[in-house]
Amino acid sequence: MSNAAAELRPFVEDSCQNSQVLSPEVYLNALARDAASFIEIVQSADHEVTVPHCPGWNVGELARHLGGIHRWAVDVLMTGVPGDEPEGPTDRDELTLWLTEGAAQLLDVLSSTDPQSPTWTFGPKPRLVEFWFRRQAQETFVHLWDAQGAVGICATSDDELALDGIDEVVTMFLPRQFRLERQAPLAQTVALHVSDSPGMTFVIAGTDAAQSPAAAITGTAPQLLRFLWGRTDIGALRAAGSQTAIDELVAAYLTP
Repeated sequence: MSNAAAELRPFVEDSCQNSQVLSPEVYLNALARDAASFIEIVQSADHEVTVPHCPGWNVGELARHLGGIHRWAVDVLMTGVPGDEPEGPTDRDELTLWLTEGAAQLLDVLSSTDPQSPTWTFGPKPRLVEFWFRRQAQETFVHLWDAQGAVGICATSDDELALDGIDEVVTMFLPRQFRLERQAPLAQTVALHVSDSPGMTFVIAGTDAAQSPAAAITGTAPQLLRFLWGRTDIGALRAAGSQTAIDELVAAYLTP
C-alpha cells in the first residue's frame, strides 16, 4: 500500500455524504427490474447451489429470504408496525409463484403510497415510507448479485443505484451498527473514493477527529458497494494510507 499523502488529500476536499437519495420512480423501476431477474434465476437454477457470499445459504434459501423480506415490508407498510418474516415454500413452482406475488404486492403498495407518509422504519427520523423505496430496491439489488454469483451470471450493472447503496451504508447502516453496539466506532477515518464518479467520495469518520483520513480506498461504485456488504475483499480495490485503518475497516461489521 502506498502512504503517499497526495493520494489522500483529494478525498478530504471532495468529501460528500447524503447526496445519493434517488427518486421514488428510480427505486421502483430498479426494484421491478431486479426482482424479475432474481425470479428468473430462481425459476431455472438448482436450488441446492451454494451462495458464495451468504454463508450457509443455497439458492432456495436466498430466494425464501428475499421473498420473506418483500412480504415483511408490505406488512410494515400496511400496518405501520414490524412483524415476523414469512417463511416461503420449498417447492420450486410454489416458491417462484410466491416470489412473484410478493414482489408484485410490494411494488403495488409502494406505488400507491405517498413516500412522505409516516410509518415504522429501522432508520433515523423522520421515519417515512420513502425509507422503504430505497431499502427494498437496495435489498433486491444486492441479493440479485448474490444469486447471479451463485449461478455464474454476470452481475447487473447500475452505477447510480450502487452509489446510492454506498450512501445508505455510510449514512444509515453503519451509524445504526454503532447505535445498537454491534460494532464499536472506528478509531481512524477512512475515505471511500468512487473511481468512476470523479469527485465523489464518502467518508467513514473515526473517533480520531482527524482533519484528513488515515487511509483511502478506491474502486468503482459497484466494487465499493460489494466491499461494504462483504461481497468482495479488499484485494479487489486500491488502498492507500494506514494499514491499521484499512484492517480495522475490513474487520468491522459495517452492515447487519
